[in-house]
Amino acid sequence: MSLLLFLFTFIVLFNSSQSMNLLHEISIQEELPIGSTVTSLTDKIPNLDQSIEYDLVTPLSNDLDLFLIDHKQHALITKHRLDYEYLCLKKKFCTISVSIAVSNENTIDVYILPIRIVNINDNLIKFHVNRTVIEIDENDENWSKRSYLLPKAYDDDGDFITYSIYLQNWNKPDGLFDFDERNLLLKPLKKFDREEQNIYLLRLIAHNQNDASTDIIILIKDFNDNAPQCNQNQTIFLISNLSSLSLFSLNVTDLDEGDNGKLEYSLMNPLPGFHIDRYDGQIKFNPEKWIRSNESILIINITDHGKPLQLSTRCLIEIQFTSIYQIDFQSNISLINQTNISIDMKNLHHSLGQFRIYDKNERKLCSNCLIHLNSNLKDIFQLNNSTYELYFNVQSIFLMKILTNYSNKKENLLFNIEIQITNPLNPSIISMKSYSFQISFNKIHLLIHSNNYFLKISQNLLLYEKISIFNRYHHCLNNQSNNLILFDSTQTFQLDENFNLILTKYLNIQQRNFYQLILQQKPNNSTKDTKFCSIQINLYIFDPYISQSFYILTSKNMSQFSLPLLPSSHVRYISSVPNLISIDPFNASIIVRSSALYSSYYYDFQIEAMDSHTPSLSRSISIRIFFGINKHPPYLLINSTRQSIEVQSSKFLYQIKAYDPDIVFNEQSNVLVPSIEYEIEPSINIEIERFSGRIFLKNFNTTKINFTLIMTDFGQPNRLVTKQILIFDIQSTKTLSISFLLMIISTLIVIILLSIVLICMNCCCKKHKKSLITQEKTTWKNISPTAPNTSLIDNEYLTSSLPRVSSREQRIYPTHTKTDSYQQRRMFPHLSLDKINLPYPSEQLSSNDDSQQRLSMTDINKYLERFERIYNDSSSQQYLHQPIGSVV
Repeated sequence: MSLLLFLFTFIVLFNSSQSMNLLHEISIQEELPIGSTVTSLTDKIPNLDQSIEYDLVTPLSNDLDLFLIDHKQHALITKHRLDYEYLCLKKKFCTISVSIAVSNENTIDVYILPIRIVNINDNLIKFHVNRTVIEIDENDENWSKRSYLLPKAYDDDGDFITYSIYLQNWNKPDGLFDFDERNLLLKPLKKFDREEQNIYLLRLIAHNQNDASTDIIILIKDFNDNAPQCNQNQTIFLISNLSSLSLFSLNVTDLDEGDNGKLEYSLMNPLPGFHIDRYDGQIKFNPEKWIRSNESILIINITDHGKPLQLSTRCLIEIQFTSIYQIDFQSNISLINQTNISIDMKNLHHSLGQFRIYDKNERKLCSNCLIHLNSNLKDIFQLNNSTYELYFNVQSIFLMKILTNYSNKKENLLFNIEIQITNPLNPSIISMKSYSFQISFNKIHLLIHSNNYFLKISQNLLLYEKISIFNRYHHCLNNQSNNLILFDSTQTFQLDENFNLILTKYLNIQQRNFYQLILQQKPNNSTKDTKFCSIQINLYIFDPYISQSFYILTSKNMSQFSLPLLPSSHVRYISSVPNLISIDPFNASIIVRSSALYSSYYYDFQIEAMDSHTPSLSRSISIRIFFGINKHPPYLLINSTRQSIEVQSSKFLYQIKAYDPDIVFNEQSNVLVPSIEYEIEPSINIEIERFSGRIFLKNFNTTKINFTLIMTDFGQPNRLVTKQILIFDIQSTKTLSISFLLMIISTLIVIILLSIVLICMNCCCKKHKKSLITQEKTTWKNISPTAPNTSLIDNEYLTSSLPRVSSREQRIYPTHTKTDSYQQRRMFPHLSLDKINLPYPSEQLSSNDDSQQRLSMTDINKYLERFERIYNDSSSQQYLHQPIGSVV
């Protein structure tokens, strides 16, 4: 009430006498506590303490009623909250003028005090949204033209704000997005594949005196760009029960989402008994509707509901009926307990047994089924596909290891075999069964009764090296008095008198690893009462660096060495020198127990994988450990850079022999661990065995080979290398034989040509003599049938061996010819031939050898016919070709 009175009095007085005074502006911070002193009025208004009364002039707006006067302290204090953001930013009152009326005796003075509100950082920066979701089309072709506006941060204090953007892991989105801070735009830097990543989480951070952040969630909108996929290209629907329904669920996925990933199923090749659900893809088999066919694959078409285009794919489901065939094994030489079979093997060529396959659906034996064998011992069996009889494969490596080891005369072989039955007419019908076999071998009994002898030899044997085949258990091989014949179709071996096979060709396991030889006794009178001797020798060729592996270690890396874990509990690793080097029985890790080994350059020993059930399948692995320093590279034993080599029909060309000077020379021949590794460059026409150094020819037409031989030793800390250029001049025995044959043919041709020339010259001389003789008139009076003119006969029968007769008498019988077919000859009643004096005595004629006296009628008739012709020619002028008779 007093304030109103004061204002009324002030107005009245103001109208009568007043003054206006502007004070200096002061500044105060916002958000001062209520009651805080703004300023002391005694310092601002003069003689305030002498005034009658003073107070604030009421402001025109309630928003400005922010102060009051503390009369006791003569100070201006805050009445309400001073909020800069409200007063200045919103109401636009950044400076507030406070009017103070001071009453004196006759006047009222008004003092105007400008108060500037100073902003303080009393408000946190913030975003109006907590998260922003941005959708980007998958595989957008116009991605480079797209930009997305990000939310803006706010600060009530009006401070300047900067921005930064990060991925969820606080990495910059380099390669993904570009951030335009000035315009708050996010621009993609590539096309996005939703199936690769469908969401990206980013964080937008606003900075001034404090920070604020908001989440930016980028969703890649799906585009139907993925066809449905079967998790496996071909799955198997196993049907083991033909008395009830069988169900099978497809495992199909579509990487797209929504309708793009919604699938629909259909059968492309409906088979009797099979049905598929359209929406969930479940396949049902009804055995009552099933009919056998030669199809075993169901083709399923799967289509999605994507837009604008639907995508589809096909899945293949293999059908297998596993309970139709019943498999049984029958044998006369085995004991069968369900699937456990025990056989005492007496003859390798006899059948182990026969599989019987019964079709339970058709109630008959299957005659066109196929049997597939799978065993943990590879290639040990072979099956007769027509009779289903099971036999041993005598060329099996495992069987050879057992049968060639005569130190163990009796052995048992344990293994598992899996039988799979298929039918080409009904490929969907498949049955399987497993058997466990235990085979007992009496090797001496097999040798005696099956007449099969098994030997194992190395392929690195030299030519003409002897292989003893003497065996005291077999009557063919223990009696050197037996006269045996060796039959070898490959002509690789020969037999000497001491029961030794002699190698005549180099062996190469890559070309042939098994030989079958036949030894038979020569039949004679003495063998009729004894047992006939015949035996087959089976030779297994092995490479010591393949079938008997090795490892070369150093003292630095031997701690890292280990062998594969053994699959069977009856097989263990043991060391050949357990007191010097111990071996872990399970992984063969090495521990050196003797410190003396470290003073040697190297040490050789063996790790043996011992098979307690079948000792012949035990295996020795050679180990060489280098402890010393490798100092010298390898050298050729025969340092010849060029050689002339004659090649046989086999591909073997030459054997390189090199040595390592760091190893004692007489120890280089260790066939279990090589000391040198060989390579050649180039290897177009030849190839070399890596550790033996044997070189084989690839092209027989090659006559000259230039190559670089690379020899590398073993050792530590480094392996040393020697390179040597070699030249081989190759002469093939086949080429030599052809050249020799051509030379013989040319010689024969020359001889034949010379003979023809001589014959022609001789003929010319004879004709010249004949022309001289025929100049004389020859008559029938001076010609005798028993002494012909030899010059005439020799000219006619120059190449004939017609003998001359020694008889002086010849009978001529007259004959009659038909007038209609022959010219009638004039007959003489009597013909008398004068005696002719022969140019040689009768004694000489009688002294001819027996070959001249034995004349055939053919020779005589030919002789007389010739005489008749000469006679008729010589008397033609006198008797007008009148015949005198025919020669009989």
